[in-house]
Amino acid sequence: MSGLRPRVITGVALAAGVLAAILLLPTALFLLLVLAVLLLAAWEWSRLMGVEEKPVRILYLGLCLLAGFVALDHVLTLERLWPVQAGVIWWALVVVLLAVYRPGGPGAGSPALKGIAGVLTLVPACVALVVFHSLQPAWLVFLLLLTSCADSAAYFTGRRFGRSKLAPHISPGKTREGLFGALAATLVLGLAGARYFEVHQGLWFYFVALCLVTVLLSVAGDLFESLIKREAGVKDSGQILPGHGGVLDRIDSVTAAAPVFLMGLLWGGILAR
Repeated sequence: MSGLRPRVITGVALAAGVLAAILLLPTALFLLLVLAVLLLAAWEWSRLMGVEEKPVRILYLGLCLLAGFVALDHVLTLERLWPVQAGVIWWALVVVLLAVYRPGGPGAGSPALKGIAGVLTLVPACVALVVFHSLQPAWLVFLLLLTSCADSAAYFTGRRFGRSKLAPHISPGKTREGLFGALAATLVLGLAGARYFEVHQGLWFYFVALCLVTVLLSVAGDLFESLIKREAGVKDSGQILPGHGGVLDRIDSVTAAAPVFLMGLLWGGILAR
């Protein structure tokens, strides 16, 4: 119980803070907040790369920040979506990596490759969050609700009915039954979202399917961070959030979900720039 209390308190405080930031901050200030989260997450990622030297870790932070500025400039100023599209392609590759990963194999690569993976994981997601906020913050709230509800449904369904491991070599706690519970919750939330956002009836099937795919990719994001942590031999990415671990431990699902959901909405014509 002692470990549950700080987790609940931190979770409630985070949820309230994030919701207030999304709904109350102008996009310029929200962008600065996202960049701050990017720096914190990049610092934790540099540790998972196996880099101990602080100057090298600081250099990696600078590279991530530079990549974030370049990507945001192309999207917000030049209206080019390639940084977000690159994120979609990256997560498709990650799904393949997760499918073939085996302990004792080649692993997740050298520190340099892990560093590139960190940029591809963090930067497109941060750009997608800012784009969502600039277009319609309510969509960003829905995305976070989608991933958090799916995560909670997976946890409780897995605790009650879990028998078959989803990815025992990467995250032994996750079960297929938990995944089915997450998809069931997503189906209900997707239908509610289609109604709330007044999605054209002819696009309801597409929208719900997009929500399901987004949640599946959010699971991939969670598993990929677990893989990186396994390779690094650590349980949590950091200790900055009492009861939760690090920043990466809280945003791993969103890093994969945000680019996929944004591009899906734009490709389907549900969200217009």
